Amino acid sequence: MIVCPRDRTQLELKNGALQCPEGHRYASVDGIPVLLVEEVDPTHRACSKSPERVRAGRRPKLAPAANGVDPYVSKVVERSCGVLYRPLVGRLSAYPIPELPLPPGAGECLLDVGCNWGRWTLAASAAGYRVVGIDPSLDAIAAAKRVSAQLEREAEYLVADARHLPFPDASFDVVFSYSVLQHFGKEDALQALREIRRVLRPGGRALVQMANAFGPRNLYRQLVRLRFREPRGLFGVRYWTPDELLAAFSDAIGPARISVDGFFALNAQPSDLELLPLRYRPVVRASELLRRASVRVPALRSVADSLYVESTRAA
Repeated sequence: MIVCPRDRTQLELKNGALQCPEGHRYASVDGIPVLLVEEVDPTHRACSKSPERVRAGRRPKLAPAANGVDPYVSKVVERSCGVLYRPLVGRLSAYPIPELPLPPGAGECLLDVGCNWGRWTLAASAAGYRVVGIDPSLDAIAAAKRVSAQLEREAEYLVADARHLPFPDASFDVVFSYSVLQHFGKEDALQALREIRRVLRPGGRALVQMANAFGPRNLYRQLVRLRFREPRGLFGVRYWTPDELLAAFSDAIGPARISVDGFFALNAQPSDLELLPLRYRPVVRASELLRRASVRVPALRSVADSLYVESTRAA
């Protein structure tokens, strides 16, 4: 069930558009609801680009898959998976679908916030969750639907903003988000966290990847750019300290804890080793060794580049 992202009232399909009792109207493009709040400042270009495309009547382009891979995915693989994937742009031979860092599901409802072409959504579906993926990019969501159909995976997708989730209260057992909120300004990230809490059921948990300000790779990038914590661009990476993350998630959602996602890079996954160039594989292997060591040596969490913050909504 989806609701108006402005006032959370029920939506009905009228004359080809979704409308709430207050008169807010939202387009549906090829069966994809576009539920963005246009009057708020965007977190990145997709928040305003998608409504522009809808008003102009431009639909996402359909192109034949190359090497069995959707061309949109091959084009954006660096942006969605990280800098180590740059050599794969336009040359991707298989979908880089990771292993979900959650226990296997048994039909629980999972929301993937900022899913792009759906790599984590597909991972959650394969792990046994009933999953919904949202992203502000219409092109990304259209690609996610194509890939899900190609791989015969069950998932629902819609265009939406993490700060204005179009779902009723207490709709999901799990909310997952990877490489999304780390790009938001602090106030936008906090608003998204409050929305995550709202749509979580009591006892439900959120698992969100964020960039650690003290990670060696992150410190190097901050020094090179002479930009600390805040980037120049709208959707650049914002760096949080572990203490800031724990405080923000605990206040917005509930009791929180930190675990390690990786070192030396953001987003690279060990499940993608066979896809990555040989020169990058030692980096990913070393990251995975350190990640495993961090379970026994908690101090390593403070210097990991990529962190998971897990938070449980109190009753």
